[in-house]
Amino acid sequence: MRGDEGMSEAETKGAFSTPEIVKTVVALGLFAVSLYDILINDLDDAVIRGVFLGFALFYSFAFYAGGKKERSTFAWAMDIAAGVLGLAVAFYIVFDFENVFARAGDINSLDYAVAAIAIVLVLEATRRTAGLALPLLSLVFLLYPLWYGPWMPGILKTGVYSMQRVLTLQYLSPEGILGSALGVTIEFVYLFVIYGAVLNRTGAIEFMDDLSKALCGASKGGSGKIATVSSLFMGMASGSAVANVVSQGIFTIPMMRREGFSPAKAAAIEAASSTGGQIMPPVMGAAAFLMAEYTRTPYSQIIIYAIVPGLLFYFAIWFSVHWEAIRLGMKGIPRDQLPPVGKVMREGGLHFLSILVIVGMMGVGYSMANTVLIAMVVALVCALLHKKSRGLVTVKNLIGALREGFQDSISLLTSAACAGIIIGVVVQTAFGLKISTLVIDASMGQLWIALLLCATVCLILGMGLPTQIIYLTLAVLVAPAIVKMGVTVAGAHLFIIYFGMMSMVTPPVCFAAFAAAGIAGAKLMETGWESCKISIAGLVVPFYFAYHPGVLLIGDWQGIVEGIVRATIGVYLSGVGIGLFVFSQKDFETPLPRAMNFLRMAVAAVGAVLLCAPGIVPLAAGLACAALAYFIGPMMRGTRMQPA
Repeated sequence: MRGDEGMSEAETKGAFSTPEIVKTVVALGLFAVSLYDILINDLDDAVIRGVFLGFALFYSFAFYAGGKKERSTFAWAMDIAAGVLGLAVAFYIVFDFENVFARAGDINSLDYAVAAIAIVLVLEATRRTAGLALPLLSLVFLLYPLWYGPWMPGILKTGVYSMQRVLTLQYLSPEGILGSALGVTIEFVYLFVIYGAVLNRTGAIEFMDDLSKALCGASKGGSGKIATVSSLFMGMASGSAVANVVSQGIFTIPMMRREGFSPAKAAAIEAASSTGGQIMPPVMGAAAFLMAEYTRTPYSQIIIYAIVPGLLFYFAIWFSVHWEAIRLGMKGIPRDQLPPVGKVMREGGLHFLSILVIVGMMGVGYSMANTVLIAMVVALVCALLHKKSRGLVTVKNLIGALREGFQDSISLLTSAACAGIIIGVVVQTAFGLKISTLVIDASMGQLWIALLLCATVCLILGMGLPTQIIYLTLAVLVAPAIVKMGVTVAGAHLFIIYFGMMSMVTPPVCFAAFAAAGIAGAKLMETGWESCKISIAGLVVPFYFAYHPGVLLIGDWQGIVEGIVRATIGVYLSGVGIGLFVFSQKDFETPLPRAMNFLRMAVAAVGAVLLCAPGIVPLAAGLACAALAYFIGPMMRGTRMQPA
């Protein structure tokens, strides 16, 4: 993070090159359209979605190459032509959406061609900007009603759908590509990505880093805990695990390596911590706003539901770092090398105000769009009030924030349009109800089996996709099945967000881990497995709030206390059960015999499962297992210390 003064001569010249000017003009233009829609005139959904889709397609083809090789002159010409064609098919809807939508079921030849071209361009643009996973999945869904659906067995069998009927829904109606997935991404996610870029450009992220160092830098494994806390802070305002890794990791990963963490371990800590930011209120990677839209639940209520699960995930990561640091004999960063907490707060404490504004305004019913615009203004005012960040509030930095925010949104916009294809097919063929029925049948009425199946679906479909798009896709596929099994609506949707987020650190496709490995110079898959290991104790959290709504702060105070106690102890026992946590530093200094250590791990794992099961008897048995696992070490050491 730097101000304008830090730009080199080469960078300054680059900022005025033709491609950079085009990027800036497009970013400023779309932000102006968004402002106009919010503040002056509420544009029709088809208009604003078409405008954003058109420029997202143009940007994707103009600035993302189709392959790894450098583009030839011919390839450049073809990409520019494809980008212009993307603008044309989008503005075909923008300028005549009323007539186009009115012709549904009776489309003409031009409509037919435009819809077919739009689908092909969306699939290719998503491949360029977000990878191959989502376009392939969308293509599989698209062919379901057109080709293999009528040949599927049992409940998965569909009727025969004509090409005209499928194209009408996918692009010539306010569903499919132009549906709610793209709409909520434009209305909510895009603006919050801009907000995150503004915070980064005005010193707020640097302040959060300094505060993390001041709070926990002196403890054992301080660099790893700094990475954990700073990623938590940034995750509160950022929508991307990968962006969190890149912005934080360039500082935290070298710091962790200097203290003694291996390259893979340092990268894994940063990846896991950055990923967890997506379930941490108030922003939750923008998933909170999508959940509010889909479940018709007030945003203020959703962030209350998400507080304890988010903290429990970081509880697991904190102890993963803590015990690893003790095992390696780390001492922490000397206090005299760390900034005092009071000084850090005086120099930047107001940066928290914009986040509080978001929570407060959403809590009293303000619209999300208006709230984030006001939060941006508050962030700028707070930066001006601090001497340390005052020089960063410049026109060039603000333009840079808008451009970076739009660029970071491109993959989300194209992915949302592509996810619209899946959602369109799900609606058209009632596929969501079929999947829900299959999950319920396969689980044989057992909730724990249904949850395992849903978690597996989330992890598989989530490979390579942003958390927001995972949620948009799976909210219509998986959530209904869990709700039918008795889980609360909030619990079901947070379950999806949680496991969708975990795909960022679970091999084989784990982009947050891969980004961190690149910074650390570590092996990709080794980092992926390490980040999964660090996060794995947190994987039990969704099962606790599925069975115990008290973890989501739902119910009476007794149920809430019981749920939180169960989950907290259960998460720790899970860490012990997989050999990630211990109970005492003596477990490293005077390790137990292998058989007794295995027994303690087994008892802890059983205790974690029992604490998740509802009822007083499993609760008592789980607490007994926790006590036994805890006292095995002291009892064995006491026995071994006695003379023969």
